[in-house]
Amino acid sequence: MKRGLGLLGLWLWSALACADEPLLNVQARLLPGDAVVVGEPLQLQVDVLTSSWFTDAATLPELTIAGTDVTPPNSEAQHLTQTVQGQIFTGLRYTYRIIPNLAQAFTVPSLTVRTSPAQASHELSAQTPPLHFTASQPAGFEPGEPVLVASGLRFSQNIRPADAELKVGDSLSRTLTLQAENAPGLSLPAPPVGTVDGLSTYPKTPQISNLDDGRGNFTGGQRIDSLSYRIERPGNYALPAISVKWWDSIQRKAQTSEVPAISFKAVANPGNAPVFSIARDLKQLGQPSQLRVPESALITGLILLLAGVGYCTRRSWLRLLSTTRHWWRTRPARKTYALRPLNPGHEKDFP
Repeated sequence: MKRGLGLLGLWLWSALACADEPLLNVQARLLPGDAVVVGEPLQLQVDVLTSSWFTDAATLPELTIAGTDVTPPNSEAQHLTQTVQGQIFTGLRYTYRIIPNLAQAFTVPSLTVRTSPAQASHELSAQTPPLHFTASQPAGFEPGEPVLVASGLRFSQNIRPADAELKVGDSLSRTLTLQAENAPGLSLPAPPVGTVDGLSTYPKTPQISNLDDGRGNFTGGQRIDSLSYRIERPGNYALPAISVKWWDSIQRKAQTSEVPAISFKAVANPGNAPVFSIARDLKQLGQPSQLRVPESALITGLILLLAGVGYCTRRSWLRLLSTTRHWWRTRPARKTYALRPLNPGHEKDFP
């Protein structure tokens, strides 16, 4: 009887312990949906909920999908409160950012989430269901053409100096600023600046960054390109207009943003001439400004010069040759030196 009561008490204690064990609920969804265009970011939201509360952040796995760029969740998660089947759950929402680079179907694999909520006797884990989405090439873009997807875009330029009289040797600076909403800075393309005849172009390293709302929440990207043009000769110049093609994710169509062309005139700069000008000095002396000597004439003149020097000094060369021959015939005989033996007791062994 006592044994039966003991077993009944143990069962009741186990049941109460299991009843007090917190529950773990994991949900996942794709936003804005399962159909996007190439380059359009979508969010994978993972909600981690428990019937108690969290004392620490959940552990989420690294997500890798071939043909996409995936940004993992940041350190700050959104707090949630939901009612599931009449029971209140609290939790955290984590967001992955996925950007497809190819026009094809993709699968988001199942993710295993691990956490230890309050009042849990051990670590709990749960899995998200696999999800699917498709990326297509947006209308107005050729297959393989880079696509900039944004919900808004601002493209502006700044010219320095503005409305100034420019001369040969002066420099003109052009700064292009591109800002895109809901697009990372690294996805912004470099503007096609090209070249202008008569101007030397010196581009600077672009400044690329992400923008936020001041509270750490991502809002878009920014790219600043600066170019310096040096005027090489006088004339009328025009820096070409620059356009950026992008996909409007709000209106779902291709858009083009452009900065206008810049026209200016440069005049001659007498003060830009070199301090020592050979052409100017020859002109003042009444001589032609360019003097060109054929290469063959230079070689012929050098040969004749060497021959003349040799002819004029032929007697000195002959005397030197005669003296050398006489010394060679009358030079003293070479002496033969023998090495002393290392062992004086055996001198007879040596000739």
